[in-house]
Amino acid sequence: MNLIRQGFYLLLGFTFPGFWIFHASGFWSVLYRPIQMIIGSEATGWPSFITAGLVYLGVTIVFECFYRLLKNAHS
Repeated sequence: MNLIRQGFYLLLGFTFPGFWIFHASGFWSVLYRPIQMIIGSEATGWPSFITAGLVYLGVTIVFECFYRLLKNAHS
């Protein structure tokens, strides 16, 4: 079970830079448009970094919830 968790975090670590670049190029741009509108800027770098981080944080929280539920079910 621990190998699955370690593999998941390794996968997240390696894929985050690619996802951030893909996200900054316009994929799911609706997520960082509000940040751009609030600050009045057309920059995509750091607003997309924030939202990509939040997406990965959400994925991590969901994974941890399922992992712990599964781990407790096997105990």
